[in-house]
Amino acid sequence: MNSSKFFETTSKNEISASELSSTKSTSFSFSLFKNELVSYSVDSSTRISARGIYKDKIGFGSTEKDDNSNFPFLVDAIKETATLSESEDEPIIFKGAEKYQKRNLYSKKLTEWSVEDKLAICHKIEDKLKAADQRITDVEVEYQDTDSERIFTNSYGLKLKDKSNYFLIYASIVVKDGEEIKTNGKIFFNTDQDKIDIDAFCNDIVEKGLEKLHAESIKVGKYKAVIDKECVSSLLSALLSHVSSEEVQKHSSKLEGKLNQKVLSDKLTVYEKPHLKNLFFSYFDDEGVPTQDKVIFDKGVLKTYFYNLVTAKKDGVESTGNASRSGSKMSISFSNIVIKPGRLSKEELFKKIGNGIYVTEINGLHAGLNPTSGDFSLQAEGFHVVDGKKGSPITLFTLSGNLFDLFNNIIAVGNDSELLLSSFTVPSIAFKNLKVSAE
Repeated sequence: MNSSKFFETTSKNEISASELSSTKSTSFSFSLFKNELVSYSVDSSTRISARGIYKDKIGFGSTEKDDNSNFPFLVDAIKETATLSESEDEPIIFKGAEKYQKRNLYSKKLTEWSVEDKLAICHKIEDKLKAADQRITDVEVEYQDTDSERIFTNSYGLKLKDKSNYFLIYASIVVKDGEEIKTNGKIFFNTDQDKIDIDAFCNDIVEKGLEKLHAESIKVGKYKAVIDKECVSSLLSALLSHVSSEEVQKHSSKLEGKLNQKVLSDKLTVYEKPHLKNLFFSYFDDEGVPTQDKVIFDKGVLKTYFYNLVTAKKDGVESTGNASRSGSKMSISFSNIVIKPGRLSKEELFKKIGNGIYVTEINGLHAGLNPTSGDFSLQAEGFHVVDGKKGSPITLFTLSGNLFDLFNNIIAVGNDSELLLSSFTVPSIAFKNLKVSAE
């Protein structure tokens, strides 16, 4: 799509300023089950989104067709939605910044990886998992790679572009011992196919699958707990929704009016680092504003809210580069969240709590969490911790509490940080006073 022609068209239609965002992606995937290729697909998608200011209102339009014939449709959509808009927010199209921290992290090497080699590595994983233990009855391996490009332009002459790619492999096993059946899976993702250690990947899946067997019940009560990094990521993500200026301005955030106040444990420091050199790197947001590294919580003290242009205008501050397009609406998002690691290994965290539980999985966060109050009641899996060591697995149990109480009751932060598919780089954390009840 010729963006210059589009802006000429919007100008002729009394649209005073406009922007065009194009996202194109291609993905390739397949899955193996019982040594058979059970799925194989190549998909591509295009999304063109346009916004413009018409008669002092912001309007929008979108299409999946990338050609100039869509100009009339997009222009009409902008004018119509602007006319129907009841928003009192000041319409803003960002003119651009003097400096952007651009970086090319696109992997040409990954694009040269042959389908035959992709299949070969997945078959190797499948064979290794199946041969690892006679109690493993089924193995499934899934592969996917994605290549995407984002281009942002506007009528002020701003033009931004980024390109990224990555691959992931997900492998899962079914373990059966007598009548007892357990499952376990793991994801590996990267931009470099040489980074995967097949032996370590498979050994971790097998070990964690087998150790789930012969689970014991747990008594109702309050426990000290080490929560694994995957679970910490999910819980922290839910808490960070309260950092959104949008939620603050709607009076639905528990962090309203708490800027520069201690709201969490002084053992917790959290950053957003969109400029980290990983596959989640981004140097501009969905309004074309430069992203910025920032401290969110400094030893428990709230240092910033997340802003887009509209919410920043309301508070008389600058956008923090956290705008996210959500359908027809510009909202708030965050990525590349990093918790400052502590000094203790996971095993040392077990010693730190002495007796308690180790939480390895939580489920039902959307249904089991009150997003306004932070109260949660979640199905969980894990292990007993006895005399400072990981003990026997626990049958399904319910973990309940409040997000703000949880992150105020930190015993210690671990040093086992890892980049997760959520884009978070976080470690395991030891907490006190977690309520547990049997399923």
